[in-house]
Parts: sequence; structure tokens; C-alpha cells
Amino acid sequence: MLAIGMVASFLTSNLTVSFILGLALNAPLVVADQASSVMGPKLASVVRSWSLAENFIDFGRGIVSLSAIGYFLGIVTVCLYISMVLIGRRHWTGRRDGARMGTHFVVRTAGLAVAALGVVLAFRVYDVRADLSAEQISSLSGDTKQLLAGLDTEQAIEVTAYVSPTVPEDYTQTRLTLLNMLRQFQRLSGGKLRVDVIETETKTEAASLASQQFGIEPVTVLSRERGAFRDEDIFLGCAFTCGLEKVVVPFFDRGTPVEYELIRSICTVAEQKRKRLGVVTTDADLFGGFDMASGQQRPRQPVLEELEKQYEVVQVDPAAPITETYDVLMVVQPSSLGPEQMNNFVAAVRSGQPVAIFEDPLPVLMNSVPGTSQPRRGGGGPMAMMQQQNQPKGDLGQLWDVLGLELAAGSGRPLMGQMGSSPYVVWQDYNPHPKLELPSEFVFIDAELGEADGGASRSFNQENPITSGLQEVLFPFPGALSKDDKVNLEWTPLVITGTRSGTIEVEQVLGNRGDMRQLRIFEKPGSQAMVLAAAVDRELPGTQSVTESEKESSDGDTTLIRAIVVADIDLMGPQIFGLRNRPDEVFGLNFDNVTFVLNVLDTLSGDERFLEIRKRKPKHRTLERIEDTVADAREMADMQRQKYITEFDKAEQGANAEMQKEVGEFEKKIEDMESGGNTDRQAAMQAVQQLASRQRLAQRRLDTKLEQLKRKRDAEIEQVERSLEATIRREQDWQKWLAVMLPPIPPLVVAFFVFFRRRAQEREGVAKSRLR
Repeated sequence: MLAIGMVASFLTSNLTVSFILGLALNAPLVVADQASSVMGPKLASVVRSWSLAENFIDFGRGIVSLSAIGYFLGIVTVCLYISMVLIGRRHWTGRRDGARMGTHFVVRTAGLAVAALGVVLAFRVYDVRADLSAEQISSLSGDTKQLLAGLDTEQAIEVTAYVSPTVPEDYTQTRLTLLNMLRQFQRLSGGKLRVDVIETETKTEAASLASQQFGIEPVTVLSRERGAFRDEDIFLGCAFTCGLEKVVVPFFDRGTPVEYELIRSICTVAEQKRKRLGVVTTDADLFGGFDMASGQQRPRQPVLEELEKQYEVVQVDPAAPITETYDVLMVVQPSSLGPEQMNNFVAAVRSGQPVAIFEDPLPVLMNSVPGTSQPRRGGGGPMAMMQQQNQPKGDLGQLWDVLGLELAAGSGRPLMGQMGSSPYVVWQDYNPHPKLELPSEFVFIDAELGEADGGASRSFNQENPITSGLQEVLFPFPGALSKDDKVNLEWTPLVITGTRSGTIEVEQVLGNRGDMRQLRIFEKPGSQAMVLAAAVDRELPGTQSVTESEKESSDGDTTLIRAIVVADIDLMGPQIFGLRNRPDEVFGLNFDNVTFVLNVLDTLSGDERFLEIRKRKPKHRTLERIEDTVADAREMADMQRQKYITEFDKAEQGANAEMQKEVGEFEKKIEDMESGGNTDRQAAMQAVQQLASRQRLAQRRLDTKLEQLKRKRDAEIEQVERSLEATIRREQDWQKWLAVMLPPIPPLVVAFFVFFRRRAQEREGVAKSRLR
């Protein structure tokens, strides 16, 4: 812009006119960023790519790109050359060939501009980019780049993003990351992607189009501005289309992994045929529906919505033999299957169908699902005259026999899952979130568990792509797995607890649900770490028999059984998905449960393209000084707020005690009258009426006092909130002032030094009589 301003200053000697000319010459490059408001999206995208703002975005993201450098250097080079021509024009304008020289310089300038334009276009095709940010937040992973380079589609993939122009502070990073990723995807796709970013606000034509074509609706989020909370409707959705295929991500929430969602959607829409995922129908009811027992509608589980973005999800009814072939089967709580259903499902596993099994001894988040040893739900509705008996359960033991697994159960008891057994729930004495008080049966598994346990165990199997690189997974009230030593199979533990763990019987948990603190009494310590999830590979004879005699008599043909078993289903509950989309900021909860479940299914289906991308968690750098100041202020405010609440509770208890004392004294008088033999019914009636009157009066005084205490408490808390917001604003304003005042200091110091140095050089050799 300075170079363009220099050209304007050499066109005229009038300062005012040169200033206006400078604005006019800079205006096209500045206004080009708003081209979408006056022209179609495709043309607007081309025009916007030549704007100053568009080419400066890379530098704002910490990226140094050859195309952006070439763009600005091209402008500077052309403008400096024009300035040189204008400076020297007084030497040739008065000559006889002045007109020809003017034409000559115009042609040379045009040639230089065309050359600069060609260089910029070449740099955009063969761009070199370096992400200089500390956390590499603007870099795509190597797997993403390979997938983009390997896109094989005859038609270009259309990516339409509907993004609000302004979003609350909590969603600013998500919006910037989304726009930045879309820009990089388009540049690295080699023309296979066409990205159109539409700034969308509610009740506009763009919002109507997003809703009608792709079902993208505004999402109401809670924003906080200047201490006031308010609801705000924002758009952060993307639609991906290629021919007849379509994938829609309705909303990128704060915890949504943007890079993974984008590349997964692009690869899915580019495929002509998706992999088939068969979800076996059990009492877990992932597909939702009407519950005859409770008479209520069960919601569709979020895990299915996530899977449908990548797979062709098919509901499999185990009441009939499972003859179709699927890339992977998924069954949640197989212990709830009936006898015939269990036989059909086990037959499918015997046939070599890859299967992901999630079995839970005691579901607590998905509490409508019966545990392993609990009876199935009855089929009668709430209006039925006679409640139907619980439906029979199949023998889960035959599934474990095929897989070669055992599940934790009491010593000398049948294995968990067989009728009459007493299954065990796993507990662990480890909580990486001290502020979050939860029973030990909420088992936290994270990358630091081995260090906290003295290095005695490995929490995640780092040699398996499913779990390597995971940070933290929560298993609420899980079971435990072990290998059947009598069976020959390949056993790969994926998730392991620490050694400070053990088991507790389901009956004890159910008997103490009212006070979970009592569970400590019944927790039995274990002697070693326990396996919560494992991969199983086993070869069975072609006759689908597991006995040694039949194995020896078989003709040598074998069937490979591939399964991954997880001893918990709550890890995929709707609450977990809610935390994934909107991570908790108070307790710092950001679990990898969804990543773990998706990795399990992808591995079994043979699609490992997204495993490493899904685990990636770029960390945005924040202003730590502001955060520390805000954290200290919030902590002080919380302490004062808790102090006022405690004082209110004590005052309320004192007021209640005073009222009870006053009423109690009058009640005692009445009792004394009755015990003294005073049988005057009229006197007793008057005493009772006086007691009721005293109680009403005391209650009114109590209510009045409580109302005063509440007003005082609320006023004090409001004052604390105002002080907190004032502290935050003061710190933010101070940092803004520093950001404005500090950057000019170095160039001013240099200018000061250069000015006096040049002034001194100019005075050298000049006679003192000529100096002023």
C-alpha cells in the first residue's frame, strides 16, 4: 500500500490530491475482498484471491507462503518502477522524442506487470509454504496431504461452507481453523476441490438455501459479553457434494476435529461405494424407537449419526440368520440377545465376519440397557393389564468360547454372562481431575497413567494404531477381559488399567447407588492390571467347530475370526459425545472416547486412512498473561461467591432454628396443659389457634428475613461479578494498549538514529557561516 501511495504522490505536487489518488489506487485491492456481495460465488472467488486481505491471511496464521510473498513483492516491484519513471520524466518530457519515450515506458511497465502476474500465478501452482507457528496449527498432517493427492474422481468435489461473519469468543478459534483448513484443502487438491465460503446470517436467503438444500440450520450457543449472557444463533456448517453423493456436517462445534471432519467427508463423498457397517439390534436400541415398557420414545444414539458420515449403516436383525456380508459388524450389549438371536449372531462370528463387541456388566450412562447378568426388559406397555415376564437371554458363554475370552467374575463362579453369575465391575484409584469428585468405578485411562502408577503398566498399547497416541479415555463402571489359556489365539490388549485397581460386585454397586461413597467398603484390590479392551485373532476349523477332536478331523480349511472386545458401552454414551463436541472448560475434560470407538471400527473394516488424523489435536496458543490474570480473578471471585453463599446458608439455618424454638416453646405449653389434666376444650381450642397463628407469624417473619438475605446475597454476588468483569476488561485493555504502543517503538528508534546520523553527515564540510 505504501508503494502504491508513492506512485500517487509522484503523479501530482498537491498533497491533498495525492492523498485522494492514493486512496483511489489502493481501493480496488482492498474492496476486492467484498466481491461476493456484488457478483456470483465463482467470479467472486477469483476476484477475492487478488485482494490484499486474502493474500495477507497466510501471514496472519503464522504461514510464510511463496505465493503471498510473490504477490506483495510483485506489487512493490511494479510500483517502484513506476515511481522511478515518474521521478525521471522531467528529463525526457521536454525532448523531441518525449511522446515516444512515454509510450516506451508504458509498454515496459505493462510488460513488467504481466511478468509479475505470471510469477504470482506460477507460485500459486507450485506453492511452497512453511508453518512457523509453535504448535503447527495451520499445517495439515502428512496423511491428509496424501489423501488429497490421491483423490480419484472424475467430477470436482463441491464444498459449500455456511459460516457466520461473527461468532462468540468461544467459537472464534473453530471458525478461523475451519476457514484456514478449507483454504489449504483447496490449494493442495490440485483443482479437485471447489470451495465456496458463504457468509450466512439468520433469516437471509443464504440461510434459507442452506436449510432447504442441506439441512444446515443455525445453532443456538450461549455467549458472554461484558458480563452478560445471551443466546446467539450462528452458522458453522459444511456440505460436500460430488455427483449424486452428499455428506453434510451441520455444525462444527468447539471440540469438533476440523481437519478430520473435512478430509473424512471429502473422501467419503468421493467414493462411489461406502463400506457397509452392520449394527446388530439389541436392547441397547442405538436406532431409537418406541419403548413399549416405559411408553416413551427412545432417542437415536449420537454414535450412529457419527458413523453414517462415513459408512453405509445397516440395521441387522439377529432374529434371522445373518447371511449378508458386511465390512464390519457392531454389537452393543450382546448379552441382551435372546437364545435364537444369540445363536444366529455367534454363527456370523464363526463365519469370519469382523465384529466389534461392546459388553458392559453395569451400564450407568446408558442405564436403560440391562447389564450382563441383569434380566432383559419386558415387552409389555405401561397400560397393559398384566406385565409380561422378562424375555429369556441367550447363552453368552458360547460367544466367549468362540472368541477364547473370559470376563471378570467371582472366584468359583460361572463366567460373567451366564445365568446365575455375579459379574464384577472394575475400579481404579486414579483421577487426573482432582476437582471432579467421582467414584473409583469411573475409570480414567490416560497417557500419564503409567507414570502415576510407578511405570508398572502401559495404559494404551502404543504399538497398535487403534490406541497409539490417544490422550485420555473414560470407562464408566467397566468390566475386565482375560485370555482363555486353553485356547490358541492371538491376543492383543489395547487398554489396561493401573495396578492400583480391583473389582467390585454388581450387587454391591446396585445396593449402594444412593451413596456411592459406601462403595469403597466393598472394593476388592487386584493383584495386577486389568484389560478393558482387546483385539482377538483366532483361526477356527472350516467345520466351524472349536473342539480338539473335530479340529483334528477337519480337512485343514480354517476360518479367521477377527474381533475387538470392549468391556464397556457407556464410553459411547450421548453424554460423552456432548463432551466431545463441547469440551468442559471447568474441569478440563476432553476425552478420546469417540476417537477410540471409530478407530476400532475402521481397523476391523480395513480402512485405516483416518486413524492418525483423528488423533491429532492442534493446540491454539493463547495470551497466557491475560489467562493467568483472568484465572486468578475468577478464583478470587469463586471464593467470595462461596463465602456469601455459606453465610446465607448459616443465616437461613439460624432463622429456621429461631422459628422452631419459638413455636416449640408454645407447643410445650400446650403439652403441659394436656398433661396437667386441663380438659377445658375451649381453652385447648384457643391454644391450638394461637399456635397456628404463631406459626403463620413466625413463617412470615422467616420468609421476610430469607428474602432480605437472598437480596443481600444476590447483590453481593452481582458486585463480585462486576468486579470480575472489570478486572478482565482492565487487563485486556492494558494488553491492547501495549499491542498498539510497543510495535512502533523499534522503527521510531531506528528513524531517530537515521535522522540525526544523516543530519550530521549533511553538516560535514559545510562552512560554519552557512549553517543556521
